[in-house]
Amino acid sequence: MKRSNVVSINTTSATARRKDAYDNMVANIRPLSTYGRGRSQRTITGSVVAPLSLLYVDERYQGLRTHKQLAKLDRNFDIRKLAPIVIVLHPEEYRCAIVDGQGRYLVAPNHGMDALNAIVLMDAPDDPEERLKFEAEYFIGQDSEVERVKPLEKHLSRVIIGDKPAVLLEKMFKKYGIRYVSTQGNRGESVLGSYTDTYAIAKQHGEKCLEFIFGIIQNAGWDNESNGYATFVMRALRDAWIAHPADRRKIHTYLSKSLREIDPSLLSSQARSKYPKRDTRSGCTLLVEDMICDDLGIERRLYFDDKKNCKIIK
Repeated sequence: MKRSNVVSINTTSATARRKDAYDNMVANIRPLSTYGRGRSQRTITGSVVAPLSLLYVDERYQGLRTHKQLAKLDRNFDIRKLAPIVIVLHPEEYRCAIVDGQGRYLVAPNHGMDALNAIVLMDAPDDPEERLKFEAEYFIGQDSEVERVKPLEKHLSRVIIGDKPAVLLEKMFKKYGIRYVSTQGNRGESVLGSYTDTYAIAKQHGEKCLEFIFGIIQNAGWDNESNGYATFVMRALRDAWIAHPADRRKIHTYLSKSLREIDPSLLSSQARSKYPKRDTRSGCTLLVEDMICDDLGIERRLYFDDKKNCKIIK
């Protein structure tokens, strides 16, 4: 009998502590966005520091959630980049359901945190069933309006922090008068075809490879041609540089002259004609390889595997 009373008292005490913590948190919610004016004004969202002890994940609609990036999030944890989680109040339970931020909630304790900044959805229905639907709907659409920052849009920031590939690209862009745009499609003169591809070249192969590529394009006059810096051009020259390290100077001189006799669009059409079962980029790589090997007497070293990956015969 006494044992039962002790359990009951402890349970009551724990509930009281949770209620006090919950009430204290709610009292400190600051309005973020409101709707209406005067007496009819309603707070739609608020901000608060939410104790982890008051948070939970509702498995009824998040039970299938997997975290492929959880280890990466944990490994690269940076509190300065930690976006607020999104929660819904459950006053009858003295706790809050997480509708966006399960991963942050899971790794936070590993980094000595006992609370997270949170956005509170203040307009959730009071009825538990309707509130459940409200939460599930938010969970489904949590990333529908998130616009990822494109690699190109990160370029200037990367230059500022001293990212080596970005700094190298900026140097090359200024030297060769290359411009870059975020839109897709055909490129005008001096406009880079793919920032992402070019950044990868800078990162993996460095300045000498870029000088090889940009030098040939400039010598051929393609820097003043539409699609002169197109991806199919850049990749074909990159692959030639990688495949034939002993003959790079000879290849540079040869392509600077031979490509001057045609334009990028003709290279593309010739590649499609000669290799109709290849995509344009692969076909251009093989066509340039044929030109080099046939006219310079260099042994062929490039081929494509079943997954369309460019390979080098060693």
